[in-house]
Order: sequence, then C-alpha cells, then structure tokens
Amino acid sequence: MGKFKGLLLLILPLMLTGCWDSVELNERHVILEIAIDKTPKPDLSKPINERQIYQITYGIPDIGKLSGKDSLAENVKTSLTTQSPSIATSIDEIETKTQNTVTFSHTKALILGEEMLKDKDAFQAAIDALLRDMRIGRSVIVLATKGLAGDLTQADNPQNPIMGMYIMKYFNNKERPVSYAKGQLLANLIKELEDTGVSTMPMIMSDKEGIIQISGAALIKDYAFVTWLDKNEVRGQLLVEGKIKHVPIVVTYKDHYLTYMIKDQKSKIHFKENNGKLEANIDLTVKGDIIEYLSSNNKNIFNEESITEITQQLKQEIIRQTNLVIDKSQSLGVDFLGIGLEMYRKDPKQWKNYKDTWNEGDYKDFPIHVDTTVNIQNTGILE
Repeated sequence: MGKFKGLLLLILPLMLTGCWDSVELNERHVILEIAIDKTPKPDLSKPINERQIYQITYGIPDIGKLSGKDSLAENVKTSLTTQSPSIATSIDEIETKTQNTVTFSHTKALILGEEMLKDKDAFQAAIDALLRDMRIGRSVIVLATKGLAGDLTQADNPQNPIMGMYIMKYFNNKERPVSYAKGQLLANLIKELEDTGVSTMPMIMSDKEGIIQISGAALIKDYAFVTWLDKNEVRGQLLVEGKIKHVPIVVTYKDHYLTYMIKDQKSKIHFKENNGKLEANIDLTVKGDIIEYLSSNNKNIFNEESITEITQQLKQEIIRQTNLVIDKSQSLGVDFLGIGLEMYRKDPKQWKNYKDTWNEGDYKDFPIHVDTTVNIQNTGILE
C-alpha cells in the first residue's frame, strides 16, 4: 500500500499540468472588434456563391502591448480585411492571413456599415450567420455607422486605439449619463427582430481628428434600414423606456436659463378606453436637482410659488422631448417605442384587435398621451 501511494504521488503532478494541446495566449489572435460592410463594387457577373458581398475588417490587438504603460502605445493593433461571399468564408480566409490561432471569445464590438444595413438580404444573411455561429458571443455590443465600418475601426482614436476596448468601456461605465445613446447587445437585437421585427442600434461616428462619438441610432424594421434617429429622438426613446439618468434639462425661468439634473427616471405605460376608443398613457416620473440658475435678484427666489412654476416649466419641456420621438415614430409607422408590445403584455385581449393591423396603419393613428411628475429634491441654495 505504501508503494502504491508513493507511485500515485509521482503520477499526480503529471495529471495536473493542464491541457497538453492548449494554445498559449501569445499564440492567439484575439479579435476585439469586427466591422461588417457591403463590398463597394461586387462582381455581379460571378455565380452567387462566388460573389464577394461582404467586406469584413477584423481588429487584432498586440497582446504584449495591452498591459502597463504600453496599453496606449502606438501600433498596438493590426487590421485584417477580407472580401467574401459569406461571414463563414471570411473567417476561413482570415485564418490564412495569420500564423496564430484566431479566437472570437473576447470580441467586444460588432460595427455595421451603412450600405450593408441598406441591403436587406445582406443584413439578414449576416444576422442569420451570427445567430448560427456560436464562436461570436451573444453579449457583443452592436453598433451602426454612416459610411464604411472598416474605416471607422481603423481611425486613430486618441483616447483608445483599440476600438473594441473603447466601446466596451463606454457602455460598461455605470457612472456615465444615459442620454443620447441606447446600448444594444447582439442577443437583444436578434430577439427584438424575431419578436416584433423592429430594433435600433446605437450610432458611432468619428470626426477628422479621430474623436469617437456615440449618439443617435439606426432604425431597423423587418431587417430593412428605415432611417437614422438623431440624438434628441433617442433621448425621447429613453424617456419612454424609463432609462434616462444624470441628464440635464434646460428651461427658461424669469428671463434666465435654469438647469435641472435628472438623477433618476421611471416610466409606466398603461391603456384605457376613452369614449369607446383605446388609448395609451405614458406616465413619467423624474427626480433631480436644480444645479444652475443665475438671477440678478440676490434674494432666495426658490419659494413654494417659484418651485411650482419651475416644476411646470420642466414638466412641459420633458413632455415636449417625449412627444418629439412619439411623433417621429408614428409618422414613420414604426413602433420602436414598444407601445404594441406593452399592450400585448398588459392587455392581450385588446391586442388581438390590433395585432394584424398594428404595423399596417393602426399604430400611426393610435392616441398616445404623456404625463410627467417632476420632483425637485434640491435647489442648491446654501441658506
């Protein structure tokens, strides 16, 4: 028995050394961002299975420079671009252009170019490929850009040259105000397109100096690009969804501007009949502080009467900003605010009367009302 225990102790270390066929990190190419574009001029004379429909750019960081003081050094990444008939063949081609093993286990961002979005068949096929291929995680952040996505990922962003890392840090920053951009994960995008046929993706742009801005959105319906939403329309969308946080609202009070900071906001959508016709009511509740106000009056003007007047001003401004996106949504006939989905959840019997004609015209004329409760918690007065 003693000899057996001794032999076991000698063999045990050999069994705990790890996987014999594992690939070391420095021998892998970790893809942090993927930019998918439609090839500018595909040769349409070729058979369908040979047409180079997709132009895909893969961002590969130099792992050795992504630590310590070299984390923002120059030349920290390589961009490889392919033109392929499908997503899978593009990945296959990438393997021929690198000596290391390619992995998508840490991919942070997927950026879609404008022309690709506007080609319904190409966009739907790309989403289908991403749905089937389990190598790319469902938690990857999806964004849209005007122009070529590949050009954007290769821009010299002075804040962080690794676009995937920049995007991940941007959306993972819990202290960031939620104001002009709504995050979107691949899993949510796929689910929304399958459930309602409508979804949005945050828009990402770069200026001439390489400064990145994320605001606005691309609106998609039935896998077809509808339009770009500007940042104010996205703010209205966030108000409807109850996701606004740390956002300033500016109004005019007694011939001076006044800034109110929304610290927290909630939204509730309910339905009721009015004169025999169903209508939606969006009740918004906001809490925040007055953080800026300059007046020539040296006295404390924030008495009960003035607070009531300011509250009414803020209420009207928040309703205006919310109605801005409701009007846009109904004029397009695209329910990206989820009004129909809320009706289905809260009143499925009523939804049966609308589900077949909601997207064909009922939504455009459906009455939607907004009401707001504003709470001023602090006026900033020191006295």
